Amino acid sequence: MVAKKKDKDFLMLTREDELDEQLTAIQRRRNIITLSVSTLFAGSANAIHFILYAPYFQDIETSQTLFGIIGTVASIVSVIGLITSDYLNNLIGFKRVLLVGQLLVAASFLFFIFRPNRIFWIAIAVMILSFAYSLNESPANIILTETAGEKQKGKISSLTALFGRIGEIIVSVIITAVATIIIFSNVERSWFYIFAASIYIIIFVLMFFFITDPIKKNQKEIVVEEDYQEAILDEDVENKHIENNSRTAKKSRGFLRSFVETFKDKWVLRVALTFFADAFLWSIGLGIHWSALNADFGFEDDKISLMILITSITVLIAMLPSGWLVDKIGAKHLLYTSEFCGLIWVSLVVVYIFYPTNLWIMILARIAIGLSIALWIPSTIALFTNVEVKRKSKVYNSIAIFRTIGWIPGAMIAGLIYDAFPHNHITGFLTPMFILLVGQFLLIFLFIKLPNKPPQNNLKSEISTG
Repeated sequence: MVAKKKDKDFLMLTREDELDEQLTAIQRRRNIITLSVSTLFAGSANAIHFILYAPYFQDIETSQTLFGIIGTVASIVSVIGLITSDYLNNLIGFKRVLLVGQLLVAASFLFFIFRPNRIFWIAIAVMILSFAYSLNESPANIILTETAGEKQKGKISSLTALFGRIGEIIVSVIITAVATIIIFSNVERSWFYIFAASIYIIIFVLMFFFITDPIKKNQKEIVVEEDYQEAILDEDVENKHIENNSRTAKKSRGFLRSFVETFKDKWVLRVALTFFADAFLWSIGLGIHWSALNADFGFEDDKISLMILITSITVLIAMLPSGWLVDKIGAKHLLYTSEFCGLIWVSLVVVYIFYPTNLWIMILARIAIGLSIALWIPSTIALFTNVEVKRKSKVYNSIAIFRTIGWIPGAMIAGLIYDAFPHNHITGFLTPMFILLVGQFLLIFLFIKLPNKPPQNNLKSEISTG
């Protein structure tokens, strides 16, 4: 029986090592092309929201505290979305979860189309959008990295993200051009949201017809093979069927407990805590960034779209080299470099507040944060998926939950600080920025000390010592 068990373990290990070969070359190519095109479209739709949301909100409600509270509640909803995502990933497969997410994003944009004059409806839209984005995150990135394979996941992640930035650039140019001709009200902004909602419906159709779910395919094949082998070893198919049903019931009851079990891996816990600290500090700095610039420093739709355009162009130029470096030297080196670029960004923003007529300072700041984003995207995707395939969903979402919890208090803290200085909004704006500025030194240190991968305690070592 020991020999048979080792044979079965070796079979499972072999099949796990060959997961990348389960997709045909055509399916692999089609997945990458579809995800790239979808990211292009999503980038254009998301840019509309990123540019227009703060001015849209300000036209209805000027309270920065309320703006921050809604952002905080949206972060809480994102945690629920991540937990739901992990549950649905295992229940219905990554592709179907991704499809649901696209429809929810489209639905959230519909609220802006009807130009509600009550902030309640905007809050509902933001909650739906936050839930949808977090629902999308792990299935999209895991399908992408499993399609690309371990040796190219950084490069392919950068490639798809590159298309997203092209979409952002196109929309930013259009909004910047239109905003120089007419002054936007929420009526004009709602027309852009019509486009954004339509785009996500198109993405849904593309993914429905052209995406193949490699994880779902692999899981089915592994389970079938495992059931067949164990049925032969046990010579009792009926008992095996009963055992499988019992195992499924236990998994359902222990779903939330499994998140706790995940953090018994010290590497996962360390990564999660590091990203929690990162999100907490950045959430304070970014909590009211655009809305305060819009309210007090003359950043209307045209300037906001110009700044996002500069950021997107920077990311576009730097993204592919970043992905190549991730595959060559590992994620952590790019992560602490990203934080250093973030330090430059926040420093330049602080300088700009004292010299608001020098727009070139803010332009340099947007270049710095563009470099930070370009380094950050492929690095986080690669780092979060640096585990065996059967753990990827749980590990990815567990780390993402910690990161999202870190975002929860920041927007509200920043809003409260800002509104605490009603006659000196410069101080109210700079205080959150100084908190982030000091925190960047801690973050750089944490990422320098972070291991790229967990210890090698996988099935292969168990077999070799067994």
